[in-house]
Amino acid sequence: MGQFSKRWEDLQIYDNYIFCTVMQDEHLCRELLEIMLDVKIERIEYLATEHHIETEYDAHGIRLDVFVKESDRVFNIEMQTGNYSDIIMRSRYYQGAMDVDTTERGVDYNRLKETYILFICRDDPFGVGIPSYTKETRFLETDEVPYADKTHVVFYNSSAWDKAEDAEKQAVLRFISTLKADSEFTKELEDSIHIVKSNRDFRKKYMTVEWEIAREKREAREEGLAEGRAAGREAGLAEGRAEGRAEGRAEGNKEKLLQLISIKLGKKKTPEQIADEIEMPLDETLALINSLS
Repeated sequence: MGQFSKRWEDLQIYDNYIFCTVMQDEHLCRELLEIMLDVKIERIEYLATEHHIETEYDAHGIRLDVFVKESDRVFNIEMQTGNYSDIIMRSRYYQGAMDVDTTERGVDYNRLKETYILFICRDDPFGVGIPSYTKETRFLETDEVPYADKTHVVFYNSSAWDKAEDAEKQAVLRFISTLKADSEFTKELEDSIHIVKSNRDFRKKYMTVEWEIAREKREAREEGLAEGRAAGREAGLAEGRAEGRAEGRAEGNKEKLLQLISIKLGKKKTPEQIADEIEMPLDETLALINSLS
């Protein structure tokens, strides 16, 4: 279901429009990152929701739900409510795109920023029933040498909120899963959602996009129906032309056959002889002979 396919009144924290709007508050965004990652963020230098990255003119661009830059770190928070089939490969693509987007040409590789990608899922993306899945890259042959590429990916399963060991993290996952706010931070989130949903400008923007999508769907449906009718008419004409050609060929063959029968009759041949010579059943040959009289 698309993010603009629900009624305004039904939107919740796990809907992209609400989540991205709430995360525009730097304080809430910072605290969410600190709770979910157990890190301390001193100062956010850049915060954007629905941040677009175009790596090349012909490459597949991406839109990040929440994109945050710190001095040496970059964070991407994605709210996910379904379709987990490609989530791992998406995280891989996002990682590369974020590196390109945040790295100046010619920079030393050692100066690449540390990156964190968080997928906050309302359901279990992998079906194991644990509250989080943290990606770790390492050498298969040894653990003595760390594979320190400064990349981190965590997939959260909000439906397993009760299994999270950290109380604050548990409260966030519970809020996303059940909409029950039972911590100071989740109550702040809840209050922010109420403020957003009572804001006429936010509502108007959402309704405008929702209406535009509905209009485009309607126009696309009407266009599809028109194309379908046109294609049907063209198919009918093509079929008619094909049938006409077939009938024409049949009539032409019949004329030639009648001429041949007439010649044979002029040579005083019997119907039986004619039927044998043109390799047709006698009754059909007699019908053709009768049509000549």
